[in-house]
Amino acid sequence: MELKNIFKMEMYKNRNDKPYLLVIAILTAMAAASTFLGVAAIEGKIMNEDGLFAIMLTLIVFTILGLGVFSLLYPFHLLNVDYRNKVMSLIFASGVSREKYYFVKISATILACFVAAIVILFIPIVTFLLVYPEAFVKMMQEVIQNFAISNIIPFMLAAIFSSLAYFVMLTTSVIITKGKVAGIFIFLGFSFAISTIQSMFSFPLLLTLKDYSINLYLNVYTLFSIVQIVVFVLIGLNVLKKQDL
Repeated sequence: MELKNIFKMEMYKNRNDKPYLLVIAILTAMAAASTFLGVAAIEGKIMNEDGLFAIMLTLIVFTILGLGVFSLLYPFHLLNVDYRNKVMSLIFASGVSREKYYFVKISATILACFVAAIVILFIPIVTFLLVYPEAFVKMMQEVIQNFAISNIIPFMLAAIFSSLAYFVMLTTSVIITKGKVAGIFIFLGFSFAISTIQSMFSFPLLLTLKDYSINLYLNVYTLFSIVQIVVFVLIGLNVLKKQDL
């Protein structure tokens, strides 16, 4: 089976995942309601309405918590669905190599999560741009004045590679546990260990350097993320190749 067909198959499954599509719809509605109530509060329209103000705060808190939980459970669900449905052996028996499946699965999961994030945050972002265009213009002017391309590129690279490291580490956790719920705890354990190791090595290194800058920190962070990606890709592929499905 060709690589693009495997990718299309994965995206088709993601698009038709009705339970999580419903969750995305609920989070989208909650984010939209939180935005509208927040704008009303900023404009002073509900500050004197204790009931509405309490509803706004509660909704914002639950929206933030929901997005945090969703950012972990949704990719975990996408990555472990083939284990839970017990179709992994059928996929590999159809001629799909385990290496291709590994990289396609991560790519499809990242794309699905990216699209979900855009859908959920679309209304808040558009509302901000329409209601507070002057604030947006001012913010962009400050970014342009205070940040050069030499500052923006390291930040973007750090964000991209740290996100990739997140998905790779989560994928490895799913593979090690064969899609079991224990994979979440394995992932949290990996995250704690990685954060500890990163703090032990990066901060002393930066403190010993005379030319310390935010760019240097971002570059070290990016390098550490790249090493993390390589290590967990090798672990994940090695375990996947040896698994008896």
